[in-house]
Amino acid sequence: MSFTSLFFVTFFLPAFTFIYFVIPGIKLKNIWLLMASMAFYAFGGINYLVLILIMAGFACVTGKIIQGALDRAADSSPDYQFGDEEFMDPKAQQDLENNKRLARIWLVIGLVGLIGVLAVFKYNRFLIEDIFSITVGDRLNRDIIKMGMPIGISFYTFKLISYISDVYMGRTKAGDFFHVLIYTVIFHQVTQGPITRFGEMTCQFDKRKVSFEALSNGIWRFSIGLAKKSLLADRCGELAEVFLPITIDASYSVSGAYIGSLFYMMQIYLDFSAYSDMALGLGEMIGFKYPENFNYPYIADSVRDFWRRWHISLSSFFRDYVYIPLGGSRVKFHRLIINLLAVWVLTGLWHGASWNFILWGLYYFLFIVIENAVRKLNKGTVVRNVFTVSFLHVYTLAVVFFGWILFRITDFHKLWEVLRIMLGRDGRVLYTTSDVLTMRGNIYFVLFALSVCTPMWRNLALNMRDRLYNSFRKEAKEVQNLADEQTLFEQETGKDHVLMEKYDKEGDILEEVKEQDSKSHERMVNRLSLRLRKRKNERAFIEAVYYGVRTVLMIVFLYISILSMVGASYTPFLYNQF
Repeated sequence: MSFTSLFFVTFFLPAFTFIYFVIPGIKLKNIWLLMASMAFYAFGGINYLVLILIMAGFACVTGKIIQGALDRAADSSPDYQFGDEEFMDPKAQQDLENNKRLARIWLVIGLVGLIGVLAVFKYNRFLIEDIFSITVGDRLNRDIIKMGMPIGISFYTFKLISYISDVYMGRTKAGDFFHVLIYTVIFHQVTQGPITRFGEMTCQFDKRKVSFEALSNGIWRFSIGLAKKSLLADRCGELAEVFLPITIDASYSVSGAYIGSLFYMMQIYLDFSAYSDMALGLGEMIGFKYPENFNYPYIADSVRDFWRRWHISLSSFFRDYVYIPLGGSRVKFHRLIINLLAVWVLTGLWHGASWNFILWGLYYFLFIVIENAVRKLNKGTVVRNVFTVSFLHVYTLAVVFFGWILFRITDFHKLWEVLRIMLGRDGRVLYTTSDVLTMRGNIYFVLFALSVCTPMWRNLALNMRDRLYNSFRKEAKEVQNLADEQTLFEQETGKDHVLMEKYDKEGDILEEVKEQDSKSHERMVNRLSLRLRKRKNERAFIEAVYYGVRTVLMIVFLYISILSMVGASYTPFLYNQF
């Protein structure tokens, strides 16, 4: 099942949400969430559901054993600090070392087991044919095809790796099977992430708040992602195939190669970020807060900056569980090169079992090394002005543009052909009449799709939201001013009363003063009431416009997206291949 299937949008999600809000208590809600998540994943195959249950159980048992060993190590030497070994009791030191060794052994067992399952299902053909150069016979080929690759195995395997690693490093406590399973199979994340950590999820499983505003925001975010996928990403994919078909002996021009690659560049961002929008929206609807996974990477001004914005949860995974354990950047330059090489080879392999993905990883490794060398020479200081910022932005876009060509084309002969044509070395025409007519017919779509790749629309929405929140603050300030005036008047009245009791002979004068204070208070109250009424009207108008526009757009997005699904062939998310 996919977020962009008619069944999910029109039946599964409404039914799940309705029952979720009807069920009382967080424990029953979690049970329903787990049942719905397993049903969601079972649509891909019961055998794959059994696999994810086994892997979650294996990770849970491994985490429990690691936690037990670490707890026994802590109990044997409760005041232990690094460097205390030579002062410790020999028996306590032996217990400490044995339990830490046991924790390390089970960490290795857990990592080997999880990575082994991932390798069997994802890299079987790559390992057999490309690495070990073994020819696959017809029978074995049929068995490999029949075995297939479980949807989302790269994502939930990395989640389980992060879980047992965090338990070992003391970042989180080992959880029970129920919490580990729901963390693994929750349908918001199971197929395409984000790769969240157990520690940031487990606190939300038992304590999360659901509000009408969160439900509204979640539906809004989901509708944006659905429209981004079905209306923009899929159309960009179609145009990418029109201008630059990657089939053998396809005909295309030099301009077609560039334009087709540009459409693929937009498609891959719109597709990936659309899923993240939908996942975050689904989570927010029932009280979960997931980390942002994409932060407009095409506005980056360096390759490093691009990878801080692109698939953030994957980048942070490799940073925390590969790069930093290898020494990070606090090592000599030659060791830094080795650390970066390991990260980028693994990043390429994670994205696909093909040599082009490894080449893609090495391609980014090269530019990351160059940028690190430049930073080292400049000692981290770069003059920021319009020229340098523009140059760095264009440089980053160019690197990313050609990187997606390496990513898209798995056949090296086809890749070499496309690169030769783009460099004008193949004798192809610069453009064709078909190219011109197709671009002319899609020019407004292209401009809109490009704008969605930038934070322009988000900034517009944030500006409207800020105006709404500012109107609430202004109204609250006027309410407070009115309350302060009432408090001040009561204080003055109390003082007048005391004076009247003390100076009874001058009562007429005091009465006159009291009357003047009352009139002054009445005028001030009238003035503040008028200002408050004005602020309320302003707030009500802005609130009606903000939520009205958002509601209309949400309905339009959902309606057009569902309409585009009816009668159309299903287009899966690009990340489904990973």
